[in-house]
Amino acid sequence: MSSLQAKPVKAKKLLNTKLLPIAALVLVVLALLFLAAPLIRAAAGTARAGNFVTTGSGQGTGTQVVVGGGGTAGTTRRFGVGGGAAGGRTGIILYFVMLLISLTAAVGMLFIKRWGVVLAIIMGVLYGLFGLVSLLPLLFIRFAGAPNPVNIILGVVHLLLAVAVIVLASIPGKPGVAPVPAVASPSAS
Repeated sequence: MSSLQAKPVKAKKLLNTKLLPIAALVLVVLALLFLAAPLIRAAAGTARAGNFVTTGSGQGTGTQVVVGGGGTAGTTRRFGVGGGAAGGRTGIILYFVMLLISLTAAVGMLFIKRWGVVLAIIMGVLYGLFGLVSLLPLLFIRFAGAPNPVNIILGVVHLLLAVAVIVLASIPGKPGVAPVPAVASPSAS
């Protein structure tokens, strides 16, 4: 191979500049939905079951709270803020850290960086796994009673958005005309 011939260049996959901003937006929406899901579940559970406050029941003074119906007077059922793959404060902290990582991936995709795409695909897989883990018990444990439809809808939306992030971030761009490397011409002198 002479010095005048161009060296073969390994073709790199081009990033899709039209779909990456959409994937970034879907990833941020997915991360925010995961962060808000425990609060949505708690609000939907409270609104569905109802809270009844009775005063002066004849068993002394004070207020009795019956939460969720079906319980006896004086008992309260606490609606967990968690649910799904991670619950309680640990779940909120985990989802917040995942939100920060997702925001980092979204910024990387907006600047058309390969690391942003890789990080977004990893986060999409993680969100998909968390969504699947929180959805499967609702689908398979039907004999215990009808699950809350809000939980099922949230689980399905989580899975669909996670798949959308993975697909949108994985689609390569159209190969354009590759730049021809400059070939040094022999000098006439």
